[in-house]
Amino acid sequence: MNILYRILVALYAFISTIICGIIMISPFSDKKIMEALLEYFKVTFYRSNQYDAMLFVFGLVFFALNIAVLTSGIKGRRSNTYFCTNNETGVVRISANSIENIALALSKRFGGVKDAKSKAKFTKKGVEIHVKLTVYPDVNVPSLCKSVQERIKESVKNTMEINVALVDISVDGVTSASKAEE
Repeated sequence: MNILYRILVALYAFISTIICGIIMISPFSDKKIMEALLEYFKVTFYRSNQYDAMLFVFGLVFFALNIAVLTSGIKGRRSNTYFCTNNETGVVRISANSIENIALALSKRFGGVKDAKSKAKFTKKGVEIHVKLTVYPDVNVPSLCKSVQERIKESVKNTMEINVALVDISVDGVTSASKAEE
């Protein structure tokens, strides 16, 4: 959503919230505003208690909807997408995306891997890397996975100087294509 659209939605929600607040208060205060409005529409049931209850419920529903729209753009917590370290010249930020790219490149170098996807997440213990592999049918899967885990852990630790808490490998599929067809 671009910034102009967000500003327009926020402006609409702010104005609608004020209008709904006025509508909700009107049954319990001076009815001159509502009287003029309803006289214009020629509503006949204005003076009944059903009108007051209906108007309050209507205003309450739209008030809640507008509050939800107003607060929808507020993020509760910032996600851990960067690993930050300080050195003598400034701050170094390493993105989770860069670690995912290292894991992907290393996974695809192995002969038995056809496709790979990775996800990195920073925790207090270090970085957790989750890799999903699609392998060829005639590969020793446990041996391949162990090799991929060790290579990723060693590479991330040496190149990024980040503690690798976990390298989780999931074999999501065995491809039916052979290596020769590639």
